Amino acid sequence: MTPTIAYQLNRLLRGSTPFVLTLLLALLSVVPTGISGFAVVTPAFVSISVFYWSIHRPYLMSAPLVFLIGIFSDFLTGAPLGLTSLMLLIVHGIALSQRRVFIGKAFLLTWWGYLLVAFGISVISWLVTCLYSLTLIPLTPIMTQFLLTLLVFPLCAWGFGFLQNSLLRHT
Repeated sequence: MTPTIAYQLNRLLRGSTPFVLTLLLALLSVVPTGISGFAVVTPAFVSISVFYWSIHRPYLMSAPLVFLIGIFSDFLTGAPLGLTSLMLLIVHGIALSQRRVFIGKAFLLTWWGYLLVAFGISVISWLVTCLYSLTLIPLTPIMTQFLLTLLVFPLCAWGFGFLQNSLLRHT
């Protein structure tokens, strides 16, 4: 029996949830906070989302989609075109290659794994940005973003897990 159009549309919309959610998180990352006196440093929501979905639903967060998300994020932030895509593809590749380590294990192991990946990505992006601009950029904003991202990771992972269990369990 051929699935109905409504069923196929429902499956398509459910399947696109991680991609659309990650795009929305990229938009959220550039929304000004309006707090005067503080530097605009936001957690790396996009990196968290790519890491989570690459582990738990890799068929819904493929490398071409990660690349598109990175390009979109570069346009939003004004970063050198392709830098975010490169960093997100590294996160995606590491998450996919270590997927068996994280699936079915304690959350602390996943958090520790993300800590290592996020630290490496922070250092690499800082180095590439320094080389691109031919100047030494202060390390404080990068490390502040890294620490904020680590603090927000459990909340994001819980939200993504809830979404996965409620909306995506049939995809």
